[in-house]
Amino acid sequence: MIQTPVSNIKVIVQEKPVALEAVAELFDRLNRDGIRYCHWKSNMRLRQALAGRTDLDLLVDRQHSQLFRQILIEHDLKALVAAPGKHYPAIENYLGFDRASGRLFHLHVHYQLVLGEQFVKNYRLPLEAYFLDSVQIEHGILIPAPELELIVLSIRALLKYRDRDVVKDILSVRSSGLPADILREIEWLLGQTSLERITQMLQSIGNIVPADIVTEFLQIITTSPRNGYGLFRLRSCLRRALRTHQRYNRLKASGIYFQQLWQRSTLSRKWSSHRKMTLANGGQTLALIGADGSGKSAMSQMLLKWLDWKLDVHLYYLGSKQPSKRSKFLYLLFRMARRGHRTVSNRFGAQNYLLPLLENFRQVLLYSHYLSIGYDRYFRYLVSRQKATAGLIVLYDRYPLEAPLDGPKIHVLVRDQMGAVARTFSKLEQNLYQKFDLPDTMLALDVSPAVSQYRKPDHDPAIIEAKSRLIRKLITQADQKNSHVKLLRIDADRPFEEVSSRFKATIWELL
Repeated sequence: MIQTPVSNIKVIVQEKPVALEAVAELFDRLNRDGIRYCHWKSNMRLRQALAGRTDLDLLVDRQHSQLFRQILIEHDLKALVAAPGKHYPAIENYLGFDRASGRLFHLHVHYQLVLGEQFVKNYRLPLEAYFLDSVQIEHGILIPAPELELIVLSIRALLKYRDRDVVKDILSVRSSGLPADILREIEWLLGQTSLERITQMLQSIGNIVPADIVTEFLQIITTSPRNGYGLFRLRSCLRRALRTHQRYNRLKASGIYFQQLWQRSTLSRKWSSHRKMTLANGGQTLALIGADGSGKSAMSQMLLKWLDWKLDVHLYYLGSKQPSKRSKFLYLLFRMARRGHRTVSNRFGAQNYLLPLLENFRQVLLYSHYLSIGYDRYFRYLVSRQKATAGLIVLYDRYPLEAPLDGPKIHVLVRDQMGAVARTFSKLEQNLYQKFDLPDTMLALDVSPAVSQYRKPDHDPAIIEAKSRLIRKLITQADQKNSHVKLLRIDADRPFEEVSSRFKATIWELL
């Protein structure tokens, strides 16, 4: 086991922050096992990061990477794959779950200091050892000396200073070219150190970082933060000074920047397969099923909001309440035919020869509507499967199983009185629904008929009872040893907060 002499680490005595229990346990383990790491940037927002409200940016000694990853596995953190265009060298992403609060937290792990302009991160500064040797403990987590953090923040701010920011500052248009949060962070770090100590740190670093550029940048920021000419000049000097540390030449770096800028534009995003991180172990399909009043839609929206914080997750509704224009039009024609049938019957009597023709026409339109609804669902299903294959998480609110749980409907309507037309449409519909493969996991919200009726007093008790029986039947079948159906039962009679907590814990185990 690797050990770090705790006596050599400065401890900042402060009021204990409100940290997620799982986060506190993880860092306690890292400290006890002597992992060389530090939370290398944005320590002004360390409390928020420990509470899971923003990312935890860790720099980890590459020599300790294997043991570090093993600890993450033991603490049930899951590896993520960065979204296209956001993958950079020596950087990994992990997602954790705090069961006590139900919150997720994100580790952004760096093994090298790769930084720079937006979308490119074109520079690698070999300062890792300086950061890891300077650590002190704050809120139970190792952080670097404020001088080092401020020096690298100055470099990051200059490299991210865009040409449009230069124009904004020169013309004094709108807000400062340097973001307000960067200026606040610089001011916060300056309050913890002095220019003398910063100068000493720059001297100890040597020629890795151009000391004169950093000190002049800090002087400009403290006296005239909108000095566009001065900041533009310093940025040009910094790029030349760091040329030996760059990943691409200036032309290629600019090309990558504009390419990524285009891919993040509104037009390009519409055609993008995904935009956020995905799980390293691949995509999944998860279907929420249950009787009326079980909370399917509420839980689907809750899970979407919960996972969407960092993961690329999509929710697909496979019920009948989102018909296409074609389905709406067919139902409109059915209603017109039904009204015409009623009008002819009232005016000419029930024996009129036109009534059977109108009746058949009306039924054909209704069957066509239900078949069209099936195709609406199938189209959304195909799109969702493509997303899951690409590595995304797919949630289904309702899933076509068997009647009355959103399955084929025509054979239920006509039952034993099927004519040739009804049989034809029924067979077409059932063949269509057989194309739906079962999702990876079904989450059955098991609600009792009494609770379901209480929550949905306007719904037909007979239908509620039928759906509840079918859910129980599916749960029983899934419990059998030879069952190929992966179905997990959630007691939906409980209050929303309890069901929500159980759902999150169950989903986390599946990811």
